[in-house]
Amino acid sequence: MKTTPATDSNFKNPPRPIAKWIAIGSAIAAAATHAYLLKSHYDLRYGEVSGNLLCDVSTLFSCSAASASRWAELFSVPMALWGFLANLAFLTLAGWDSLTEDDGRHANRTGLLAISSVLVIASVAMGIISAVALPTLCPFCILTYVFSIATAAGAWVAYKPNLKFSLKPSFLGVVAAFGISGFILNDQFRASYTGPGGDAMAKAAVQEWTQNPVLEIPETDPLALGPSRADAKMTIVEFADFRCIHCKLAVAPIKAFAKSHPDVRVEFYSWPLDGECNTAIKQNNGASCLLARTVWCARNKAEKGWEAHERVFARFDEWRTSDAVRSQLGSLATEIGMPEEDLKTCSDSEEAKAAITAQAQLGTALNLRGTPAIFVNGKVLPAGSQIPVLTSVYSQIK
Repeated sequence: MKTTPATDSNFKNPPRPIAKWIAIGSAIAAAATHAYLLKSHYDLRYGEVSGNLLCDVSTLFSCSAASASRWAELFSVPMALWGFLANLAFLTLAGWDSLTEDDGRHANRTGLLAISSVLVIASVAMGIISAVALPTLCPFCILTYVFSIATAAGAWVAYKPNLKFSLKPSFLGVVAAFGISGFILNDQFRASYTGPGGDAMAKAAVQEWTQNPVLEIPETDPLALGPSRADAKMTIVEFADFRCIHCKLAVAPIKAFAKSHPDVRVEFYSWPLDGECNTAIKQNNGASCLLARTVWCARNKAEKGWEAHERVFARFDEWRTSDAVRSQLGSLATEIGMPEEDLKTCSDSEEAKAAITAQAQLGTALNLRGTPAIFVNGKVLPAGSQIPVLTSVYSQIK
């Protein structure tokens, strides 16, 4: 006798509509949030973020710091990718449920409950890790935890009553397929950012760092983040120009890495590509030196150095000439919460000029050839603005 696929109306345990759609809707929302976190993860780690992420709300709530931590990946695959695939697997089984015959639905729905339960367990584990091991909380990660709990609650209410728990080899095959796809997709995504030889280049950068000599870098009034040099396990020294696009792209990954590792110190020095204050550069533009002095003044006069650093890079396209910089000093002062006149007066002071000249001379003494130039514990680190490279070096130091 020919059989036809069963429908909810003749199955002994039709899913409860409201609970079913809560589970499906939450899984869709979780998958979308994971997709955003995944894109942000790769962008941040490979220097494609030109400012703060959408979910970098405050010092306490920051996705960047969570993404740069060692807990952001499992088996070198981003947790966001694992979460996306798990929710996709749930949605696949939920869609298949309406096409499955009565006997097969028991196994299918057992799989649905198993996946939703794993999502909850993973969410609780990651939530505990975030609260205990990380200095910041990831707001969008918290959203995925909430969505996972809603998915599981809806699934258990919709599919559990009168269910005969049963797992078939086909379900294990689905799990294996999604697991393998995680490694394959991760390799493809990473290659899209770094090229086919990206891993090899990162390893070469770390290898070069291990062989480079340790240089003495006197602490010359830097913009600093993290513990003192004496207390830090790893000290990142960066020389940069505020009108350098590669320096702008280095900001987010370096700060995120430092925030996710409390024993890492970052020192930022200006090395303006501007002959007005840097004798190693032949051409004068005036703008780079003025921007360097402006950020120095924001720190020394109002303790707003990192705020100014962030806003100057965020407004990167506005600083084409020194006149353009001067015309915007008032709005910049307002943005960082500093008296306009104080910022303008200081930026042209001899004190500020001497400070930036000293930083430029320090960089020149280290034989800099361009920006950003990054040193870790006194040794030049190629590709030092990429989180995978910083992570590898950190592991060797620890």
